[in-house]
Amino acid sequence: MPRIRTAPLALGLGLTWGLGVMLLGWIAASGWGARVVDLLSSVYLGYAATFLGGLIGGLWAFADAFVAGALFAFFYNALSGRQAAERHLSVRPEPVAR
Repeated sequence: MPRIRTAPLALGLGLTWGLGVMLLGWIAASGWGARVVDLLSSVYLGYAATFLGGLIGGLWAFADAFVAGALFAFFYNALSGRQAAERHLSVRPEPVAR
Protein backbone atom coordinates (compact mmCIF):
# COMPACT_ATOMS: atom_id res chain seq x y z
CA MET A 1 0.00 0.00 0.00
CA PRO A 2 1.25 3.49 -0.70
CA ARG A 3 2.32 5.54 2.26
CA ILE A 4 0.87 8.94 3.09
CA ARG A 5 3.41 11.75 3.33
CA THR A 6 2.82 13.17 6.80
CA ALA A 7 3.98 16.78 6.44
CA PRO A 8 2.03 17.65 3.25
CA LEU A 9 -1.17 16.11 4.63
CA ALA A 10 -0.83 17.90 7.96
CA LEU A 11 -0.03 21.21 6.27
CA GLY A 12 -2.86 20.90 3.77
CA LEU A 13 -5.45 20.07 6.41
CA GLY A 14 -4.16 22.77 8.74
CA LEU A 15 -4.28 25.47 6.08
CA THR A 16 -7.71 24.44 4.80
CA TRP A 17 -9.37 24.26 8.22
CA GLY A 18 -7.53 27.31 9.56
CA LEU A 19 -8.48 29.51 6.61
CA GLY A 20 -12.07 28.26 6.73
CA VAL A 21 -12.46 29.04 10.42
CA MET A 22 -10.81 32.43 10.01
CA LEU A 23 -13.09 33.38 7.11
CA LEU A 24 -16.12 32.14 9.03
CA GLY A 25 -15.21 34.41 11.93
CA TRP A 26 -14.94 37.40 9.62
CA ILE A 27 -18.20 36.57 7.83
CA ALA A 28 -19.97 36.03 11.16
CA ALA A 29 -19.24 39.65 12.04
CA SER A 30 -22.04 40.50 9.61
CA GLY A 31 -24.39 38.00 11.28
CA TRP A 32 -24.06 34.96 9.00
CA GLY A 33 -22.78 31.88 10.86
CA ALA A 34 -22.70 33.52 14.28
CA ARG A 35 -24.06 30.36 15.94
CA VAL A 36 -21.27 28.26 14.46
CA VAL A 37 -18.69 30.76 15.70
CA ASP A 38 -20.27 30.62 19.16
CA LEU A 39 -20.02 26.82 19.10
CA LEU A 40 -16.39 26.81 17.93
CA SER A 41 -15.44 29.49 20.44
CA SER A 42 -16.06 26.93 23.17
CA VAL A 43 -13.15 24.94 21.70
CA TYR A 44 -10.89 27.67 20.31
CA LEU A 45 -10.16 30.21 23.05
CA GLY A 46 -10.30 33.79 21.82
CA TYR A 47 -12.31 32.94 18.72
CA ALA A 48 -15.05 35.49 18.06
CA ALA A 49 -16.92 37.15 15.22
CA THR A 50 -14.37 39.95 14.89
CA PHE A 51 -11.26 40.53 12.79
CA LEU A 52 -8.87 39.66 15.64
CA GLY A 53 -11.10 36.82 16.81
CA GLY A 54 -11.04 35.35 13.32
CA LEU A 55 -7.24 35.44 13.27
CA ILE A 56 -7.02 33.79 16.70
CA GLY A 57 -9.54 31.12 15.75
CA GLY A 58 -7.74 30.50 12.47
CA LEU A 59 -4.47 29.89 14.30
CA TRP A 60 -6.12 27.50 16.74
CA ALA A 61 -7.87 25.69 13.89
CA PHE A 62 -4.61 25.42 11.92
CA ALA A 63 -2.84 23.86 14.90
CA ASP A 64 -5.77 21.54 15.59
CA ALA A 65 -6.05 20.23 12.02
CA PHE A 66 -2.25 20.07 11.57
CA VAL A 67 -1.91 17.75 14.57
CA ALA A 68 -4.94 15.69 13.51
CA GLY A 69 -3.56 15.29 9.98
CA ALA A 70 -0.12 14.29 11.25
CA LEU A 71 -1.62 11.73 13.64
CA PHE A 72 -3.88 10.32 10.93
CA ALA A 73 -0.95 9.90 8.50
CA PHE A 74 1.26 8.39 11.20
CA PHE A 75 -1.30 5.79 12.25
CA TYR A 76 -2.32 5.04 8.65
CA ASN A 77 1.30 4.42 7.68
CA ALA A 78 1.96 2.34 10.78
CA LEU A 79 -1.10 0.15 10.33
CA SER A 80 -0.81 -0.23 6.57
CA GLY A 81 2.83 -1.23 6.96
CA ARG A 82 1.90 -3.83 9.55
CA GLN A 83 -0.83 -5.28 7.33
CA ALA A 84 1.55 -5.45 4.38
CA ALA A 85 4.14 -7.23 6.52
CA GLU A 86 1.54 -9.71 7.80
CA ARG A 87 0.34 -10.35 4.25
CA HIS A 88 3.92 -10.88 3.11
CA LEU A 89 4.64 -13.33 5.91
CA SER A 90 1.43 -15.29 5.44
CA VAL A 91 2.16 -16.06 1.78
CA ARG A 92 4.47 -19.01 1.49
CA PRO A 93 6.37 -19.47 -1.74
CA GLU A 94 5.70 -22.52 -3.84
CA PRO A 95 8.48 -25.11 -3.72
CA VAL A 96 10.52 -25.20 -6.89
CA ALA A 97 10.27 -28.51 -8.77
CA ARG A 98 13.62 -29.89 -9.86
